[in-house]
Amino acid sequence: MKILISLIIPFAFCPGLSAFELQVLRASQLTSQPRFEIPLPSPERVEAPRAAASYAAYQVSGVEVVVPHIGNGYNLLAALRAGENVDSKLRAAFGAPAGAKAVPVQPQSKAELELAAANPGAAIVSLNAFLPANAAALFNREPNFGGPNCFNAALTAAGLMEPRKLRHVGNPEADQLLSMYYKKVPSSSLKPGDVLVLNGGDHGVYYLGGGLIFHKKSYLKHHLYRIARLEKAYYPEPNEWKPGPFDGGSPFNNAEEIRQTEAWRPTGATYGYGQASPAETAKVNTILFLTEHIEKQAPNWALAKNLGYFTERLMENLLSDWSALAKSPNPVLRAYYTRLASFRDQANQSIETELLSSPHAQGNAYEILKGVWLPRNDYSRGLVGQLLAIYGKDPAGLERTLDAIGAKFEGSPLEQIKAAN
Repeated sequence: MKILISLIIPFAFCPGLSAFELQVLRASQLTSQPRFEIPLPSPERVEAPRAAASYAAYQVSGVEVVVPHIGNGYNLLAALRAGENVDSKLRAAFGAPAGAKAVPVQPQSKAELELAAANPGAAIVSLNAFLPANAAALFNREPNFGGPNCFNAALTAAGLMEPRKLRHVGNPEADQLLSMYYKKVPSSSLKPGDVLVLNGGDHGVYYLGGGLIFHKKSYLKHHLYRIARLEKAYYPEPNEWKPGPFDGGSPFNNAEEIRQTEAWRPTGATYGYGQASPAETAKVNTILFLTEHIEKQAPNWALAKNLGYFTERLMENLLSDWSALAKSPNPVLRAYYTRLASFRDQANQSIETELLSSPHAQGNAYEILKGVWLPRNDYSRGLVGQLLAIYGKDPAGLERTLDAIGAKFEGSPLEQIKAAN
């Protein structure tokens, strides 16, 4: 009964309320209670993602010189205000000829469009006329085949080689050509046109001036011809190729610092052919024969198919057998000998790129190389015919000699030539 009374009492004091109707509570009747509210997160300010810049900008003699990143254009650029003229400054900075001048361009590449958007009202100009013609022709382009390397890039920019005949240039050939056409100068006083050998010979660059270099990082086809700051020669760049699991690594995976710089300055020296015996001249003509065919086939990814794996092995044999050329007092003969070494390396890199760059091929290298060992064509007949003459063999034995070379896969082609009847 006590429980029942306690339930009825609250309603007894409120005679005007119907059953289950609560009385109105006044503010004075409420006691102060703490508020327990979980705060809502503040709305975040969402910004549209900002596109990465498509170029790098460097100060050269007070001019902002713009270098497009890989894939973003082929012109060295600047943005000029009305009446602004930078020609004399850049001619001096880059050692350019008197007629060189900035050329207005209609923005088309990503770098040009972005530079124009960042500089409304300014004229976008190409600065390629201030570069060596060969460097301008190659800038931001890919060679499309393996082999052309840093020394080839530097010597091509310097005008010693042609951009239409890109190839590998090994350290011995680079050293020989530098000793013939350049002189060593202090690296503390660089001038446009100097060729720089970095870190004991593991990289070579062409010095443009204003702290900028023209270079190609390696013999890999994925490395493009670039313009960069000298101190960043080894640094990775935006959009640069990175090796995959089957690429065998890249020589430039990390930002290596420059520890040593050798500077070489052109002397303007020229050379005639010089003294050479008939036998030496015959060897030079064979090297020229190889030059013609390798420079033609390598860019077309056809060296392995048309020149054969035997060509690489034969050049290795000739380097050993013709080593006297490397000691000749005639620098031109030494240059041809070192060229032969470069072409041996070019053949190796072309065959690797053309035939052995896939995971499947790496597991079947023996059979693949055997299949391209010796093509029987005008090239192989011409090359072996020349060598038979050099070694005093009967030219009538040409086909038998080719048979003997073909029968000894991975053997010494030169041994078969010397053994010909």
